[in-house]
Amino acid sequence: MLLVIAAQRALKVPSIKLAWDQRVLHMPLAAKMSRGMNTAQFASTLSILSSSGVPLVDAMRIAGQVLSNSFLQQKVAEATVKVSEGTSLNGALEQSGYFPPMMLHMIASGESSGQLDQMLSRVATSMQQDVEALLNVLLSLFGPFMLLMMGGAVFTIVMAILLPIINLNQLVT
Repeated sequence: MLLVIAAQRALKVPSIKLAWDQRVLHMPLAAKMSRGMNTAQFASTLSILSSSGVPLVDAMRIAGQVLSNSFLQQKVAEATVKVSEGTSLNGALEQSGYFPPMMLHMIASGESSGQLDQMLSRVATSMQQDVEALLNVLLSLFGPFMLLMMGGAVFTIVMAILLPIINLNQLVT
């Protein structure tokens, strides 16, 4: 309990939160979840803003603030600066190295065809479906894992009861 409270307080310090968020993006399972959720949020917000007529640089700045991962927020802010200097959205996000290749290809396709907002909407839907599929797999593995844990607990209890009885039986004979 004390450890959880200490971790929560430590994550309120911006530099520690930034380091933690960067670390999360390199953890095997957490990276896929965090990256998927954040890119889906970013693409969805950017799609809504760009289809509403907001200029791309302003839309990126706003959509970057929606992200829960502060390290990705920083990468989006860097990409926003590059887009304002004339780089394509696809190129700017690709240089960060933290956005999924499928998202980058769809954005490139949307930029070349002039339908960026529609492609961003498709990206958001696709990323959200990927995250939901991963969650479904994890939840389906949770049942058998709990069964094994309960079996281990029952085995431990049974052995704790039977071992003294077996030892008494050996002393008598």
